Amino acid sequence: MLKKKNRRIVIDASRNRSGGAIAYLKNFIKNLNLKNTNVKKIIIFSQKNILKQIPNRSFLIKYSHPFLEKNILFQIIWQLILLPIYLKKKKIDILYSTDSTTFCKYSKSIIFNQDILSFDKEALNQISFSIEKIRLYIIRILQIRAMNYANEVIFLSNFSKKVISKNLKKKLNYNIIYHGIEKKIQKLGEKNLYNSSWNYITKKKIKIVYVSPLFYYKNHLTVAKAYSRLTKKYSNLDIKFIGNYKNNLNLYHNIINQNSSINKNNFVGDVNHKDVIKFLCKSDIFVFASSSETFGISLVEAMAIGIPIVCSNKSSLPEILKNGGLYFDPKNDLQLSKQIELFIKNKDLRKRKSNEAKKISLRYNWKENVKQFCKLINKISK
Repeated sequence: MLKKKNRRIVIDASRNRSGGAIAYLKNFIKNLNLKNTNVKKIIIFSQKNILKQIPNRSFLIKYSHPFLEKNILFQIIWQLILLPIYLKKKKIDILYSTDSTTFCKYSKSIIFNQDILSFDKEALNQISFSIEKIRLYIIRILQIRAMNYANEVIFLSNFSKKVISKNLKKKLNYNIIYHGIEKKIQKLGEKNLYNSSWNYITKKKIKIVYVSPLFYYKNHLTVAKAYSRLTKKYSNLDIKFIGNYKNNLNLYHNIINQNSSINKNNFVGDVNHKDVIKFLCKSDIFVFASSSETFGISLVEAMAIGIPIVCSNKSSLPEILKNGGLYFDPKNDLQLSKQIELFIKNKDLRKRKSNEAKKISLRYNWKENVKQFCKLINKISK
């Protein structure tokens, strides 16, 4: 029997800034059910504009602090000094840090790791020595420090746990809790009128899409080369790169200069999540070429919508997609072009893999996500 509902949890989301991290917070809070826990209140700290995006719940208290609206130095001071004072003063039972580079130590704490890049040697090797690479090494040190101090660590995949845990100094309690997919996206998959029976000869345009910001480890260059190969055989191909490319203009210009079939019109740039989903629904083949992923949100969204998927065989991606797509080495553009061509020519293969991916995507739901989290809360509350 559960004890009286008197526990209080603080969620430290003070340094969550990425779209994926914010989407997690919104869906996590929206679906959280504390019925079978002894938790009475949850206090969440973050920036004001992020707190506005998080749904109101009867058990939820939203707080910000002037330091959280300033630069990272002030945010670190808040985590290092002010947050511990608050936790002790208010006798908070559990601290849940949704960023694994936290500077705050607390007697009962859970850390959620959402970033594997700083631990992925293969992906790191693709980045030349620079301030960015130094930053990733610092992040790695901070993550190890924070996770070594925590009572429980949440990973998004078994792959993440395997890669990161061997860098930690002590045995910890590891938990694999997959991300969920919004119900409205799963419903789009059920209603999606995607017609896998199209003929590549008569089809006016075969639309390929890759959703990812422009980084070297995301291997856009491999995708561009594979696409250029295919355009020599299929004149009705079109590709769209969805995601911010202005953060790496050198790579952007290299891709365009090295591939005559690629121009600025193939780069859509950063768009809101609703428009990303619209692109997925209107596309014929989804490519995901990343070398380093903890989970792959856009991959699972494509699975739920039911697009034929050609996916990198690296990192956690085979664990997530399983047999719901075709795989390739993200450094091998010839192999990628052959896998895409299989989908172009074979409508039965497109249909079979799409249906399988849809079925697998049902495993990734927020109800199960919060259920596993609540079990963890009950465990640590004893």
